[in-house]
Amino acid sequence: MNWGKKLILGMASFMIFIVVLGSIMIMRSDNDALIENDYYEKGQTYDKVYNAKKDAADDMITPVITTDQYGVTITFPVAVEYKLHCKRSSDYRMDKIIKGNTDNNCTIKLMKGDLAPGPWLLKIEYTPDEKIYLFEGEIMMP
Repeated sequence: MNWGKKLILGMASFMIFIVVLGSIMIMRSDNDALIENDYYEKGQTYDKVYNAKKDAADDMITPVITTDQYGVTITFPVAVEYKLHCKRSSDYRMDKIIKGNTDNNCTIKLMKGDLAPGPWLLKIEYTPDEKIYLFEGEIMMP
């Protein structure tokens, strides 16, 4: 075998290697937890998100989040109707959405078994009256 055939064989094997790695990457890309499906739509409506966060801070209706050995307690200054998005950055299949109203003490309780231990991103959309507020934070579930 002369050097020309070796060069062609080497280039062909390298190109096959690159094509195989590219196809593996494409097949596994649908499981990526860091990319949201509606990324561009969220970018279009970011002003609403920003205003909801700003209104919560201006009106002093931001929740206080505390953790203890039993779980997480989210306390609001007033009773609210909420939609709580719990996102796990390491595994999107563990994400949860919880809807409801606060209890008599204006709190939301997430017990230890409700979410797996570790870091969670919380996004709380809540309405004490007709106005929509938004709070985003990170917790460490015990």
